[in-house]
This record gives sequence, C-alpha cells and structure tokens, in this order.
Amino acid sequence: MKRFLLLLLALLLIGCTSQEAHLIYLKEATPTPAPLHTPTPPPVPESIALAPIEGEGFTTDANGLPILDPDTHYYTYYLTVDALRIYEENGETLIDAVITNNFDKPLSGGLSIVFWQDSLKYGDAAFYTADGSLRLFPGENRVYADVRTEVDVQMMDFTFAVTTPFVPEG
Repeated sequence: MKRFLLLLLALLLIGCTSQEAHLIYLKEATPTPAPLHTPTPPPVPESIALAPIEGEGFTTDANGLPILDPDTHYYTYYLTVDALRIYEENGETLIDAVITNNFDKPLSGGLSIVFWQDSLKYGDAAFYTADGSLRLFPGENRVYADVRTEVDVQMMDFTFAVTTPFVPEG
C-alpha cells in the first residue's frame, strides 16, 4: 500500500509541472569580408647549379661510412683496444688485451704495438688471437702479444700500428 501511495504522489507531482517555451532569435548570416591586400605566395626554393665534380669517387663500407684511408679505416672506426695488460713472466714480456669489434662481420688484419721513450724504439709486438691469426669476431676478442725487447717496457709510451689492413670476411 505504501508503494501505491508513493507512486500516486510521484505521478501527481510530475503531472503538475508546467513547461514554458522561449523564442530564441538567431543572428543573421554575415557576409565574408573581402581581403584588404593580396596574400604573398609561399616561398619557392632557389635552384642551385653545381658544376660536375671531376675525379675519382669514394667507396663506402657496409655501414655507409666513406673509406678515406683503406689501410686504417676498419681499425679507426670499428676496433677498440681495452684492458691492456703488460707483464713479465719467465724473462719474457707479454701482453694480454681485449679488442672489441663493432663491425657486424669478422675483421682480419694485423696490429702491432711499438714502445717508445725519448723518440727511441725499445720494443714491439704483433697481436694475435688464440688460433695464431688476428681474426676478430663481432664483440670482444681476447688477444695476446710477445714483446721483442731487452729492457722493461711496462712504463714506456706506446703506439698501435696497423701492419696489415683490416678487411671484413664474407
């Protein structure tokens, strides 16, 4: 019974509401204004005339880098020598190092180290991998060298020299 009374009361309230209509005036359409000046055309790029370049073109490696010096290109751009350790054992001077190859293929070539002091050469050594060659796979490669010297070169200045240009395999 309560529900019926509540429903009846709700119907009475809804039925007793009033609705009003209001008239809304719309603005009249305005004409499009005429431009006061002519617009500037968009800029057109200038054509540049270049004389043909004479001479020999350059070659690039597989990554698109120009090969300016074929003897040292792959060593300069893709090889890094790290963790160089020079030590003496049984009267011999030995070197262990890690060469990182950042090229996507194995590189083969020759690399040596030369020890200097006061512009005088005191020793040198050629690097090799465990198989006796210097074939460097992509990533880190352990390399070794036996230094030809008669003095202690551990605290001397040194430079690396490419003895055989590095080239990609395959």
